[in-house]
Amino acid sequence: MKGGGPAILARLWAATLIVFFLGLLDPHLPSRAQEITPNGEGEPLTTPAIDSNQPSAQPRKRTAKVPILVYHHMSQSVSDGSRALRRLTVTTDVFAQQMKYLQDTGYHVITFSALADYLEKGHELPTLPVIISFDDGWETQFEYARTALEKYHFPATFFIVTDYVGRPGFVTWPQLQILIMEGMRIGSHSRSHPHLNRITSPTELWDQIYNSKTVLETQLESPVEEFAYPYGSYSVATEVAVKQAGYRTARGCCSGIAHTSADVFALRAVMVPNDLVKFEKYLQAR
Repeated sequence: MKGGGPAILARLWAATLIVFFLGLLDPHLPSRAQEITPNGEGEPLTTPAIDSNQPSAQPRKRTAKVPILVYHHMSQSVSDGSRALRRLTVTTDVFAQQMKYLQDTGYHVITFSALADYLEKGHELPTLPVIISFDDGWETQFEYARTALEKYHFPATFFIVTDYVGRPGFVTWPQLQILIMEGMRIGSHSRSHPHLNRITSPTELWDQIYNSKTVLETQLESPVEEFAYPYGSYSVATEVAVKQAGYRTARGCCSGIAHTSADVFALRAVMVPNDLVKFEKYLQAR
């Protein structure tokens, strides 16, 4: 790789591994911070205080157990690299076995919008629903995951870090266009993969969340409705910004498979292991 490619790869491997272990140690959501909201020109503003005298709607609370699978690096063989790299890698053979398991055991692969339709509107879900997602936009996902996805006609959502598109090791805009033509969804994973809950500037936070969506929609000429928090880290401010930016759903990482109607912008997920037996257990996690 040339330029900053190796450094970027190393940082992302290490960062995502940290997220995984933090998820194991503490399944609870991160602490919440001050809310923001954009105005009509795309600039964030501090939200006004809530009027306690106003009546609040009490929508029906719905729950669902839907595993949201998170993949990162794909490879044709087991990596000889660091422990972090190995933890983030699923080989093509194991991935094919996992997709076959979903097919053979009656799982139905759905989209994030289908889950949102159930949680918000009560639309029916199929039996054994599951969602497939890929983080960061690694080129290996394009090279090695598509065969099995196409074989079983499974849709998947690819969460893209927009500043990395076209860099060594990452997907290109033409490759993303191909994924869309093949029925895949493209979501945002921010502009540069920061810890969003550590950003104190509303303008910077809005840039990471809203402008990444704008870049993707402009380049791909396709709506972008899903967001995945880098490192799985978020706060009230990030949730509000994601909603105000026009996304339909947002996904965290590595904390389970149960969702409620209050979780549309804080969906839980499971980081997929390079192992079929563990994969089966993760699908049934409670």
